[in-house]
Amino acid sequence: KKKKKKKIHVSKSNLNKQEKLKIHTLISDLQSKDELKIASAIKAFAVHGHATVIEPVVEVWRNGLSVENEALVIDLFQSLKDTSAIKPLMDAFRDSSNQALRRKLVSAFWNSKLDFSDYLADFVLFGVEGDFLDALEAITLIENFETVAPESAVLESQLLLTEYFGQTESRDQQKDAILTDLALLLKDFTEMDGTEDLFLE
Repeated sequence: KKKKKKKIHVSKSNLNKQEKLKIHTLISDLQSKDELKIASAIKAFAVHGHATVIEPVVEVWRNGLSVENEALVIDLFQSLKDTSAIKPLMDAFRDSSNQALRRKLVSAFWNSKLDFSDYLADFVLFGVEGDFLDALEAITLIENFETVAPESAVLESQLLLTEYFGQTESRDQQKDAILTDLALLLKDFTEMDGTEDLFLE
């Protein structure tokens, strides 16, 4: 029995090595500056993907990709289903060097099947600090949450909006209108039972 167990363990670790090797090769292709290799690597990540590939994919995206390959990256992020992808995606979102990608990341988030509701306050802050289009992407994502955000995140978000309306002169009426809608949405969150689906009627 012991031998049998050991054998299973060895084959399992071999598989992991193979997977690691495959991912390592794909990351090399991703960083090759060859648009065709990059395209095939991004497509392969959809099959052999793992949360660890998100950071190198974002890095290559940040440094500039063709329109076609950028679309592939967005498709890849929208197709992610493993919850382990949420943290590295949010790390990328929070990284100030990815400022130019944030709006596109938020769009990918709300088109994905992943649940970002724990990070409500991050998206409210993005809407507050950004322009009208950033606020629009933020509220669209928040409206599409499938679960109610944690109470602490809702309270933090309400505080951010209170500060915004208390200190900032209204420079953009469209943005202010969206953030007002967002404040009402947060009020609804506080009145909901955390176990219910958001827009259950």
